[in-house]
Amino acid sequence: MRAIFFSDVHLEREDKNKTRVVTTFIREICFQAELIFILGDLFEFFYGYKNYIYPWYLEVINSLKELTEKGKKVFFLEGNHEFQIGNVLKEHAGIDCARQLSIEIDGKKVFLTHGNEFIKNNPLGFLKSNFVYSIMETLGPRLTWKIAMLSSLLISDKKKPYREEIKEKFRAYGKAKLDDGYDVVILAHTHMPDKVEFEKDRDKKLYLNTGDLYRYHSYLEYETHKGFEIKEYKI
Repeated sequence: MRAIFFSDVHLEREDKNKTRVVTTFIREICFQAELIFILGDLFEFFYGYKNYIYPWYLEVINSLKELTEKGKKVFFLEGNHEFQIGNVLKEHAGIDCARQLSIEIDGKKVFLTHGNEFIKNNPLGFLKSNFVYSIMETLGPRLTWKIAMLSSLLISDKKKPYREEIKEKFRAYGKAKLDDGYDVVILAHTHMPDKVEFEKDRDKKLYLNTGDLYRYHSYLEYETHKGFEIKEYKI
């Protein structure tokens, strides 16, 4: 069995190269796997309007749809740049969407989430509230997009610098989840690929971070007889 995990591309309206990288990655890498996990922030901004899909994202979404049509199981773990994305991806592409996911892979109990939820002073709880969603619905896709892009210029941290203290915080969070009974914890958000093995009661447990498919060219791969590995996608 083979599984692929990737995240943090931050697809943008005018950046055709990012779209090319993702669609090529799906065709060359994801089609070789049975399970595909996208751990959030694939898009720079996405609100899931039920009757509208941002046209500049259609090429990537249709590529993901091709995966499910071929019998692949695709999961999307919503990041901090995506809102109500399940409204679109489930109906249009047959993709299961969640904020967090617990799943068993070859007998291993695996926990997955984008990973920004535990960060101190995180405004995500407010931004992903029914109140904010109602405002987005009222404004509609075009005006919401304009506001999101203006906000992105001020607060988006999609080009995160390498920060060892952030990497350590995510490792600590990963270890805490492992101590809760998971065998593997997989996060994203930092844009820094990472793999740390912990040992508890003679059991080896694993924390991983997908990194950034576009900037660091990193993704994770699992194969039954090889385990989890950080891979580089050479663009």
